[in-house]
Amino acid sequence: MRWRKRPKAASTEVVLAPRVERALVAIASHAEQLDGRMLRLERRLEDATLEAPTHDDLLEVRMHSARVAAELARVTVELRAEIEERVATSAVKESRLRTLAESIADLSDSLDTTSQDWAASA
Repeated sequence: MRWRKRPKAASTEVVLAPRVERALVAIASHAEQLDGRMLRLERRLEDATLEAPTHDDLLEVRMHSARVAAELARVTVELRAEIEERVATSAVKESRLRTLAESIADLSDSLDTTSQDWAASA
């Protein structure tokens, strides 16, 4: 490809040599690529700041954790009290049953039964 020399005119038109034109196109292409990279980095930075927890988020999580721990402690105390109550109730019933069993055993011991009594009842 040959470039023809233009006659010198009185115009203010800038005529660039082919090498300079190629260099300018390459520089413009690289500038566009850099601009695209800068935009991607800016988006990644914005996304990273949106996803990073803030101090308020941390405090909110700690407060929630403290509330859950307090609720768990309250439920634990209530369950232990209920278990103790039921154990005490069953202990009272067991004591009554033992007393009744001892009374029955004492009554049966006080009765004189012989083998003749058994034969008569049959």
